Amino acid sequence: MNQKQYFKTYFQKAVDCVTQLKEKLPGIVIHSALDREIQAQEDYFLAAQVFNTRLQQNPLAIVYCKNANHVSIAYLTAIANEIPIRVRAGGHDHEGESSGTNVVVIDVSEMTDIKIDKTAGIAKIGAGCRFNYLTAELAKQNVMIAHGTCATVCITGFTLGGGWGPWTRKMGMNCEHLIGVTLVLGDGQIIDIDDKNDGWFGQMPGSDALLWALRGGGGMSYGIVTELRLKTFELPKELIKFELHWNHYDDKEEYPKDEVATLKILQAWEEIIESPDTSKLIGTNLKINARPEVTGFNYEKVTHSCCMYGYWEGNEADFINFVNKSFDGVPPPVIKIDGEGGESPENPQERYIKGKGMASNWDRESSAQVQAKLAPNKGLQGIPIPPDEDYPAPHKITSRLVNSGGLKKDGHKQLLLSLTSPLVLPENRGMGLFTYVTLGAIVGDFYQQIKEEKAQSSAFPYKDRLYTIQYQAWWNESDQNHQYPAPSQSKRVYENINRAMDWIDAARTFDIPNTGGAFISFKDSSIPASVYFDKNYEQLRYIKEQFSRDPFNHLRTRKTIL
Repeated sequence: MNQKQYFKTYFQKAVDCVTQLKEKLPGIVIHSALDREIQAQEDYFLAAQVFNTRLQQNPLAIVYCKNANHVSIAYLTAIANEIPIRVRAGGHDHEGESSGTNVVVIDVSEMTDIKIDKTAGIAKIGAGCRFNYLTAELAKQNVMIAHGTCATVCITGFTLGGGWGPWTRKMGMNCEHLIGVTLVLGDGQIIDIDDKNDGWFGQMPGSDALLWALRGGGGMSYGIVTELRLKTFELPKELIKFELHWNHYDDKEEYPKDEVATLKILQAWEEIIESPDTSKLIGTNLKINARPEVTGFNYEKVTHSCCMYGYWEGNEADFINFVNKSFDGVPPPVIKIDGEGGESPENPQERYIKGKGMASNWDRESSAQVQAKLAPNKGLQGIPIPPDEDYPAPHKITSRLVNSGGLKKDGHKQLLLSLTSPLVLPENRGMGLFTYVTLGAIVGDFYQQIKEEKAQSSAFPYKDRLYTIQYQAWWNESDQNHQYPAPSQSKRVYENINRAMDWIDAARTFDIPNTGGAFISFKDSSIPASVYFDKNYEQLRYIKEQFSRDPFNHLRTRKTIL
């Protein structure tokens, strides 16, 4: 077969695949690259966009399935025509692996049924549920799950990757509470798997092994999840969401006397999350903004703009006492409680229902807010910049984790050196280009008190690590009115993006003692899959080979198992 014949054959398979999908799934929305009407093309390009707008992909078809049977039909039709598949729920995969070019995207975002059994403490959740909807529905029954920090992230990919969030110190990763799934296997068969052994699979035969793998072993490798069954917990009667801010943005080379050394803030935060006496801090992260290099770098004196986010189970007075005690000597100049400085929060149930309980602003900076702060004569100097909502934007991330023994002196020095870089330019923030790390606490009551047997009941490999380190670069975000790109953004930002991407590349291999591994939810295509799954990688490979019924590895993306 010559090249012309090959591509002619491939094109015919693509045509046949789309035709069969539309015949077999009447009434289901299917967007196709083969559709030629203007409106159909517009709908297709909108549907094809993933969360990371740096990545532009052109799927052959996007199928909006409404149940497990639709998923099975779409999957079997695609592979019968030798067309690769991808599975998309929230579309937040940072490397865009929930989509692709010349693939069939099986989109489960319309599968949003939720059934809550308060007596059993179990929620049955459709694979397409996003947190902004899901948490509000759970709160109506005064229950919750260990959700994440971004409102538009979907429950499925979040859980299968582990599931870090604002409840992690108290409740662990969300994958620890996964007790059942509905799963489409590699042969198209639909099965239900439910935990009958309270989470411990000694021999891990068959379905038990699959459920173990789905608890933090990554998405899609073992089958396509269409429903999750998760243990819930009651919302506490008092719950505070807070922010603590240090050091306004100032990239002067000298060390300002009125600013706090980043090292002191970092050490205080580390001491807090490792302490057995901070149970009321149910989850937290620390964001440290990168800055241009400093002449005569001194890791004990260098300053960065920092913000600690967290959930506190208790009242405002107790929380303020905690802050005063924990940050004695480095008090935060700004304290914001539930987004409104000094105001008492509503009760947790009402706050979730009203959409205020989500921590969707833990990770992102707002270009519009930065522009307002930098504008002359606005009187905003020194005021912390509110983070952005999690709307789509171009970005690149990478990650590692801190070992159980902590960073120690050399680790602290190298981490702060990586955040004080010639690849970070002073004008970046004014252009809407943001570079920073978020440190996400893992250590806390859940993993400190977990028994060995329970510790082996999920495939998430990094239970013993203190926290994640997530390096991030974002640019050209939408504004607060969801206008994209934000009118305030300078097109000159493109002059600096390559260096920001180089900063991420440098961070990936930067020599930081007492760190290692990587977190699959913070996916970086340059990191080998075995690093993401660490000591469990070979076991996950075995489970994939033995139980997924996928001998030709149709259930694959770049970072799946095998």
